[in-house]
Amino acid sequence: FANGFLSNPENAALLAAITSGQIKPAEYYHYLLRLIYRILFLMVIEERNLVYPQSPVAPKRGIYDTYYSLMRLRRLSEKRYLADRRHHDHWLALMATFHLFEDGGPGGNLGIAPLAGDLFRADAIGPLNQCSLDNETLLQCLRSLSLYESQKTGQLIRVNYAALNVEEFGSVYEGLLEYEPVFLQNGNNVEFAFAAGDERSRTGSHYTPDDLVQPLIKHSLDYLIADKLKTANPEAALLSLRVADISCGSGHILLAAARRIATELAIVRTGEEQPSPSAFRSAIRDVIRNCIYGVDLNPLAVELCKVALWLEAHIPGQPLNFLDHHIKCGNAIVGFAHREEMQKGVPDEAFVTMPGDDKEVVAELRKRNKAERIRQGKQVSLAFTPEIDQSFSLSLKQWHEIAALPERTPSEIEEKKRRYQEFATGKDSSLLRQIASIPIAQFYIEKTYGNRSSIITDDEYSQYLSGQQSPSEQAKAMVQTIADRKNFFHWFLEFPEIIENGGFDCILGNPPYLGGQALSGTYGTHFCDYVKWEYAPAGLSELVVFFIRRIYSLLRPEGFTAFITTNSITDGNVRKDGLEQVLAQKGSINFAVRGIKWPGRANLVVSLVGLHKGIWKKDYYLDGKVVSVVSAYFEDNLDDGELFSLIENADNVYQGSIFLGDGFLLTHEEAFSMIERDKKNREVIHQVINGQEVNNNPLQKPGRSIINFFDWSHDVALQYY
Repeated sequence: FANGFLSNPENAALLAAITSGQIKPAEYYHYLLRLIYRILFLMVIEERNLVYPQSPVAPKRGIYDTYYSLMRLRRLSEKRYLADRRHHDHWLALMATFHLFEDGGPGGNLGIAPLAGDLFRADAIGPLNQCSLDNETLLQCLRSLSLYESQKTGQLIRVNYAALNVEEFGSVYEGLLEYEPVFLQNGNNVEFAFAAGDERSRTGSHYTPDDLVQPLIKHSLDYLIADKLKTANPEAALLSLRVADISCGSGHILLAAARRIATELAIVRTGEEQPSPSAFRSAIRDVIRNCIYGVDLNPLAVELCKVALWLEAHIPGQPLNFLDHHIKCGNAIVGFAHREEMQKGVPDEAFVTMPGDDKEVVAELRKRNKAERIRQGKQVSLAFTPEIDQSFSLSLKQWHEIAALPERTPSEIEEKKRRYQEFATGKDSSLLRQIASIPIAQFYIEKTYGNRSSIITDDEYSQYLSGQQSPSEQAKAMVQTIADRKNFFHWFLEFPEIIENGGFDCILGNPPYLGGQALSGTYGTHFCDYVKWEYAPAGLSELVVFFIRRIYSLLRPEGFTAFITTNSITDGNVRKDGLEQVLAQKGSINFAVRGIKWPGRANLVVSLVGLHKGIWKKDYYLDGKVVSVVSAYFEDNLDDGELFSLIENADNVYQGSIFLGDGFLLTHEEAFSMIERDKKNREVIHQVINGQEVNNNPLQKPGRSIINFFDWSHDVALQYY
């Protein structure tokens, strides 16, 4: 699709917007994905016979199938002689089909109710609406989406979209993370291409197979469902469940949870052990509307998650659910979970010298902040002004009102969207978000002479919180810029009703894992200093530790979480920073699988963990067996405390040096050549041996050399450049 639009001479306006920089590669990519999501959505509902309600006027259904359906275009795509680059009438036909499902479109003439929503808004695909696409490109794309080659026979087989498992979008998401969109310009020609990306490996993101998801649900959500079914009004009780995934990806785990709740809801409503498909669809639409919440840092994941939920919840004749207030983009672990955290003030840990900082400025700010905190006695939390308390109350009231708004027609959904946007950008929400972001932003602001007026220390923040004095506009603008760029996510503001009611009932997920040594290189030293403060006591052992701690803080008392994690979760500092901290807060590990091979292509062995926020009084499960207890070591007995290092081994066993990047490694030939060019390099080039040689070379000879600048300053190291 992408280069078909760019090479078409009728799309001069699109090309001009791209060459001028008005449309960036990521934005163009987003519109292309929206186009593909639209096509996939219509393919699925057509094959599932969900375009019309059960009993439409037959002639109208026939007109749609014969002249407007995606199935018609898919059949045409199999006739190669129609793929004529000189014409673009099939693109016009596709656009006409899209218009049928837009609010205010001509679909009513054929008995088609508009889908509307973000996916079928008139402006959903942006400038592509005004573009042209030749028949050859369009039909080739539709052919690729419709047919695949059998690996056994080599025959072409038509894709059965009726049987599409929506979770398969997860594999699409995993693939998207491996590439970054770019424009390649050659004279007046522009080409869209993909460069190799590192988003998936950098964040440890993988599509989660269902084999790993079901045990999570069994040992967490199922307990809650069982309790709800015992109540006087099980229907209302089931719909009162609040389930989240704070690194939701394409929504596979959320879909599994929604289906599990919806199955029981449909049974309760119908009184049948096997409810009809329509009863199940109605139930899952209500479950997704009321019970399901998701957050992800990647906007592509958030969009794909919504599409998956829309497909699962689609009922003929009804518009797409409004999901903006439930499925959100943000950094789940950078931000405050509860409003009381705002009262901790600006910490001294925010003022540590980082690369690019002026040491004198940092020292002065740290000294000032420390003195201010001592003077104010930070053992006592700051008090909120009546105005801030009122803002909290108004935000909560507005949230309740928005959540209660109906979603029966496109106009009702547009009104709900408008009200939500007013709420999210309104005076009260903006004030609270700004105040909450100030302490965190101080970790990220460069401490330079030029930025001094933009830095807020504890005294100024306390005066703002107490209503005495507001920081400068420059300082507030800096906070807002950083909060937007780093996607701060304050849970008590994003989901105020949930947090005010004590938290989520259940949080499921497959949070990313990334070894401690890679954290600073991937997320930066500012992030590392922030999470060490926010999740203290904690080091930089593993990224997943911070997710575990955040998840536990978001659970209501007696709530559950179950997640997939690295099998190093029971090792050393990872265990101390994660599971042991949860157990110290009166949590229980009610379920664990020590190690299980990842079913997909990722070369991983993972662990499954279930936690209960409270004392667990039922059966504990370890590797599928009932045990009396599960410890932080994933053992069926309580340990005797922390293991201590043997002093006798102090000079015999040690970690050695940690490479700070493969760019410092050299082959012996490269090392010899550099020393020959300048004998001075001998002072910084040394032979090196690590686990690779120890484990593979019986003579344990150094297999490589390395450049080592010791603890020298940057200026000294430059003498060897």
